[in-house]
Amino acid sequence: MKKALQPDELDPAIDDATDAAQMTDAAQMTDAAIDKMLRLARQRLARAITPIRRSEAHVGLIESPLGRLLAAESPRGLVALAYLDSRDAASILAELRQKFDLIEDSAAAARIGEEIERHLDGDDDAIVHRPIDLSLVVSPFQRRALTRLREVPAGSVVTYQGLAAAIGSPSSQRAVGTTMASNPLPIYVPCHRVIKSDGRIGNYGGGVERKLKLLRAEGFEVDRGDRIPVHAVYGHWQSRIFCSPACSAVRRAERKKWIIFTDAAHARGAGMRACKLCRPA
Repeated sequence: MKKALQPDELDPAIDDATDAAQMTDAAQMTDAAIDKMLRLARQRLARAITPIRRSEAHVGLIESPLGRLLAAESPRGLVALAYLDSRDAASILAELRQKFDLIEDSAAAARIGEEIERHLDGDDDAIVHRPIDLSLVVSPFQRRALTRLREVPAGSVVTYQGLAAAIGSPSSQRAVGTTMASNPLPIYVPCHRVIKSDGRIGNYGGGVERKLKLLRAEGFEVDRGDRIPVHAVYGHWQSRIFCSPACSAVRRAERKKWIIFTDAAHARGAGMRACKLCRPA
């Protein structure tokens, strides 16, 4: 809904018009003086109206292999993606209406849907280049967590504690869990790649089955107990070295400093190098 212009927002423009008028004799006002008066009034009026204007967001529905999705794109990027059968869909739509003027755009939704399908077909680059807009994320902590999460590549996972440590707040794993649960951009901000510290896959806003489907599409296989695979390797956030789980370097270092790859190939693909001690395959 457009915000009505308040009377006091017009006062500065009126004052400027009066000042301009007083520079000339009221009885012999020239065209130049009138032009100046109108120009000043328009400038102040434009400054008063600009903050009232709201950005537009293009919204549409997507029929995907993961189910029906609501997508919204602002001028800055993808601003919301929600599973329609989740509890979050209605609240995200309400938040969008508060911040944007919504425009139905099936073509924009179709493009996002195509990227998701390509991603599920194994194209790891399909979703990484689209700009995102975190306008619906209010907390600076949550913004940091979601921004850092985008650095966790396909074929890998990180624990809640590990993500908390990566943003400089190692004791805030519960807050990270809350952030993942309220993530307005699942898939593109990959909260499905965050797992529990004991190796279990954990929950997901779109349901555990969708989480498993996404992880498997990215090459991260889990065992029957929904745990990380035995052939997984551990990559260190800072050193960019990956090791086998039995390596002494892994045992010495804190687990929260590791990112877990499904295998050595994915670790190398993320730019990590193999440990010279354990020489993971």
